[in-house]
Amino acid sequence: MKLIILGPPGSGKGTVSERLEQEFGFLNVSAGELLRKEAAKKTVNALKIKRTIEAGKLVPNHIVVDMIKKHVKNKRKYLLDGFPRSREQAEAIEDLKIEKVLNLDVKEEVVIERLAGRRVCSQGHHGYHIKYLPPKKAGICDVDGSPLIQRKDDVPSIIKERFKIYHSETEPVAEYYRKKKILLTIDGSGSPEEVYRNVKKALQIS
Repeated sequence: MKLIILGPPGSGKGTVSERLEQEFGFLNVSAGELLRKEAAKKTVNALKIKRTIEAGKLVPNHIVVDMIKKHVKNKRKYLLDGFPRSREQAEAIEDLKIEKVLNLDVKEEVVIERLAGRRVCSQGHHGYHIKYLPPKKAGICDVDGSPLIQRKDDVPSIIKERFKIYHSETEPVAEYYRKKKILLTIDGSGSPEEVYRNVKKALQIS
């Protein structure tokens, strides 16, 4: 099964993706994580990507699309976390033949509260929240023991900018897949367990 998970920043896409990866063996492809790894390299292109991400803006389509296609080449069971983020990107990956699209619906005020307490693994894509999904040991990833950090784009001013971009450029993606009759909209404002339970129900997997 080839899936996409859509939703505004802080909607829980990463948490849902990680759970599906662990329980059902999906290849979890986070466009944001791939871009952050690329941004960490010592190249001119990497510096441009880093500055764009930290400003809360979207990286050019051709860069992201190429990275995604290379990562999922010859794979049959994967999920794309937070990608595509525009109709143009959606059209550019038509050849991937996506089967279902999950859309996590969350309001801006809920997102701001969530992201203020979000922490991410410094070595991988494992996500936590100091209030809602704390690690077993404060500041340490349960999976690989690496330090947890707060992303630079998880501050309120950047969050608002990212949310604005989501509404103006990414929401049309949901409509694009709705017309294809493969969109499944899920309330993402509940607890991680509630949201994940509803996701499995929508996908009809257990």
